Amino acid sequence: MGEEESNEDFFSVAEEWRGIQKRLERVPFQMKLEIKEGLRLLAFSESTILSPPPRKVPTKGTIDSQHPKSQSSPRKKSSQPKRKDARIGISPVPVPKPSLVSRNYDPSNPMNYMPKFMRPYIEGIVDVIGDGHCGFRAIAESVGLMEESHVMVRIALIKELKEHRSKYIEIYASEPRYNYILDGLHPPKNPISFAPPDKWLTLPDMGHIVASCYNRPVLETTTHLD
Repeated sequence: MGEEESNEDFFSVAEEWRGIQKRLERVPFQMKLEIKEGLRLLAFSESTILSPPPRKVPTKGTIDSQHPKSQSSPRKKSSQPKRKDARIGISPVPVPKPSLVSRNYDPSNPMNYMPKFMRPYIEGIVDVIGDGHCGFRAIAESVGLMEESHVMVRIALIKELKEHRSKYIEIYASEPRYNYILDGLHPPKNPISFAPPDKWLTLPDMGHIVASCYNRPVLETTTHLD
């Protein structure tokens, strides 16, 4: 008994929880939602709709006392033998547990995150690391570079923005807005670390810079509602 209590004192899931948090930083947004839903069901299982419905105990059939048998029209006795302990009841219909995703859903396949009408026209998908540099990583892969070359993409976009400064100031309608976007293209002080939101690739502000620099269309699809 004493040994079990001592082992319980050292029980901890801190290391596993840190591993889950690191994993969440790398997976696509849709998978983050699914992991969050699984954690919610694990933490609050007593308050979810996934618990089976309470089973009703069938009771013996009784005669309604408010409607006694009529005295004017006696019924003939049935020739069938009476069954002892006959019970009248309706068994509860089992409620199937809802499925969060399709049975054919493969979270490791990025194609499942694309709209179905677009899938026949997609020639390839690159699933880059989600560290805040992901937009620039995706561009690097699409132009034939390695995703680790995302800083080179930033430099090329800065060059495009500076060489056509007057035109972009006209597009952004103000010089402060132009300077804000130019600053966002510069890599953070530590390009290996997670990039803060003000250093992310933002669309549509930076989309036409990418399109002009690499002479190709840029389209964004997202599951975010805001």
